[in-house]
Amino acid sequence: MPPASTLWPTTPSEESYWARVRESFLHDPGQAYLNTGSWGVMPQSVYDALVAAIRQRELDPTANRAALVAGVGEARQRLGELVGACPEDLAFLTNVTVAVNTVVNGLAWNRGDEILASDQEYGAIDNCLHNAQRRWGAVVTRARVPIPPSRPQDVVAAFQAALTPRTRLIVCSHITSGTGLIMPIAALAELAHAHGAMIAVDGAHGPGMIPLDLNATGCDFYGGNCHKWLCGPKGVGFLHARPEVQERIRHLVVSWGYSREGVTADGSGRPMINGQPYMWGIETWGTVPLPEQLATGVAVEFQLDVGPGRIARRGRQLASYVRARMAELDWAELISPTHPEMTGSISTFRLHGFGEMDLCPPLRDHYRITVPAARREDHHVLRVSTHLYNTFAEIDRLVDALVELRAEAT
Repeated sequence: MPPASTLWPTTPSEESYWARVRESFLHDPGQAYLNTGSWGVMPQSVYDALVAAIRQRELDPTANRAALVAGVGEARQRLGELVGACPEDLAFLTNVTVAVNTVVNGLAWNRGDEILASDQEYGAIDNCLHNAQRRWGAVVTRARVPIPPSRPQDVVAAFQAALTPRTRLIVCSHITSGTGLIMPIAALAELAHAHGAMIAVDGAHGPGMIPLDLNATGCDFYGGNCHKWLCGPKGVGFLHARPEVQERIRHLVVSWGYSREGVTADGSGRPMINGQPYMWGIETWGTVPLPEQLATGVAVEFQLDVGPGRIARRGRQLASYVRARMAELDWAELISPTHPEMTGSISTFRLHGFGEMDLCPPLRDHYRITVPAARREDHHVLRVSTHLYNTFAEIDRLVDALVELRAEAT
């Protein structure tokens, strides 16, 4: 068989370009970092902006606060450009878990109201829904989505089958954490609205992995992370809400973003609070990490310079390669979707034959590969994230390492 490098679906000039992009990032170049699905790595420019903003704050936290707030405003403008949203409809929050909690815990519930979620939601979101069930008597129901579904209509059909006249809110991932399934959220938003319900999307993996146009999706609420595929500072996420539904969210934390006089409206009918967009009041929790929010704008600039479409194609190109290499192994089973509309830069596999071995320590310490792997009842699950700073050689290294470790286990 020819060397793996001769099979890479790319060209020398293309690889030269991505090598230059890779040099922009802070991670150890000797480490194959394949876990962007948990945390991304910041480019040097983002790190420098963050450090400079922290220094600016600490030189005089009082006098320099206004400049930092202005920088956050610029970051919000850039983020809106990246995700296809009006800046006035974006609230900076800590992460998607906080964003979804802001929606679920901020809406008014009657006992027996139903929240419909898929059976593949992230554990923290499941906890949020369980709390709503216990606290307000809301009923959480589940759409049974196949693993993997063969086409987007399978996902829509699963939600359609689980809808009832009491469904008030659909909660679903845009891209599932477990298998990287890209759900057809525009179709699900249409389905929800046709049944008089709203939809809140966990978009933890959307920003930075695939191009977004939130205004076009029709989703009522969309929470995004900036610390994963966007490669921004940790501790920054956002919540987007359509103007028509913003007032339905009651303040989760009541601080200076609250007005005793109530809500007003601007000339276009967008809700306002204290003379500012309603969503900016939702995010006002006292002292917040302004340097991290400001530096998120630099992370957005970096992505826009490379191009969201180009980044998505690169991630999928690498994902296709890891799937092809793993397909050579009869003990590795792909459980991520293969339909082109439903797959991105996450590839998840069931691995058989590793016994009780804990794969992460030897992969990290001996092979210098960071990738999440967990043991299940009779198999392991491996999730590989492929992003713009990854290479085909790293994928070859991962496959070779798994072959060696399985030989040890058997």
